Amino acid sequence: MPSSLVDNTSTPRNYRSGEAARLARMPVARLRLWERRYEVVGPAKSEAGQRLYSEGDVRRLVLINALVQRGHAIGAIARLEREQLEFLADGEPSSGRSHPTIASPAVRFRLTLVGQNLARRLVEAGIDTWRYGIGTVSEYTDFSATRECTTFGGKEANLLLLRVPSLHEDAASEVLALSDACGAAAVAVVYGFGTGRATESLRLAGVRLYREPDSWTELRQMLGDLCQSAQLARDAGEAPSWSRSPRRYGDLELEAIAARSSTIACECPRHLAELVMQLSTFESYSDECTWRSAHDLALHRHLGDVANRARFLIESALERVVREEGWSSQADEKE
Repeated sequence: MPSSLVDNTSTPRNYRSGEAARLARMPVARLRLWERRYEVVGPAKSEAGQRLYSEGDVRRLVLINALVQRGHAIGAIARLEREQLEFLADGEPSSGRSHPTIASPAVRFRLTLVGQNLARRLVEAGIDTWRYGIGTVSEYTDFSATRECTTFGGKEANLLLLRVPSLHEDAASEVLALSDACGAAAVAVVYGFGTGRATESLRLAGVRLYREPDSWTELRQMLGDLCQSAQLARDAGEAPSWSRSPRRYGDLELEAIAARSSTIACECPRHLAELVMQLSTFESYSDECTWRSAHDLALHRHLGDVANRARFLIESALERVVREEGWSSQADEKE
């Protein structure tokens, strides 16, 4: 970090709020907000009650503001010691130095951008996607161009960031369909205007929604939120709400299990098989309602997701019963 922002003199000097904010390259209002909400510094006060910031206070503000501009969350660094702040700053690319103990983050994600100017805005904001664990960035102008791409496979989780100027029900349906096609681990939509039904349906499906960001800091925060959402879901072993589990048993296998269970005293296998068939039917019914009526998108998409998860759980129970009984699947019997 350049040391010329604060004069180093033999006599300690105090700065008023306006001077401290100017040296830290931030508005006075932001300084007051951080001081009140996050206690970033604790300046002394003059006899008249004016805040007096020491050179150490100003240096701390310079470090914190620079780190926030580079993507760090203010809440996470506000109360760090000065040595910790300098350690973080020494590892930043724009400082011109690299700390020998800071390792490059592991590549965990790939980022798919849909919409005009998103990639350009990331570049202009000076965002180093590698520091977020993003190894590959792909850009597409619209939904159709993205669907035509067949390179979504890979070990890294796919992050989907879309810019939709006008968010209506049909656009919401396209967002969810594209999320399925991409196998997205987390999805965020930046929009200018939107209907209540469209935004409700996407929030219900777990999509993060943002109005057009006014600053580069907001853009960094948006990308950080997207990565964090995907990482938390991965750590918890959870699939995103728009992700559906495929069927484990076909209708013929379920019918065979239901018929076979009638030969023993326990009817649990038959009941489980019937539940799976009923839930599969209801899931398909809900999906058909989703595409027939955009107005029912939020509700029926949610019902289809719930049915899918319920079927997955019942299939797991049925699979254990089949294994305990030592029954072969239909596929095994044909071999």
